[in-house]
Amino acid sequence: MIAESAFAIPMIAIVALIATAITFVAMSILGMQDAVHTAARDIARGVPPDAVRSSLQATHPHTTVTVAPSPQGVTVTVHREIAVLGPLLSGLSIPVERRALVPWETGVGS
Repeated sequence: MIAESAFAIPMIAIVALIATAITFVAMSILGMQDAVHTAARDIARGVPPDAVRSSLQATHPHTTVTVAPSPQGVTVTVHREIAVLGPLLSGLSIPVERRALVPWETGVGS
């Protein structure tokens, strides 16, 4: 009984740590996708790209933001290295890139 507990307790802790890391990364990716779509929509509505870029970088630090206008609309791309479990495991990170293409609003163009 004691041997099983000695094995089970660390395994439960490892599973909890992995679940926390997966949740953290998933929430970061969802937040980035929402922010990149909002940024593309704002630019398509006529907000200056520099203002949107600085706002996006303030919300999501350590990101690379690319704005590419085209006749069809505007594409915003964000690239970031997401540290698994934040600063706890700072050496382990996952590269994430999110992209959104939004058509121009009426009266606004490239």
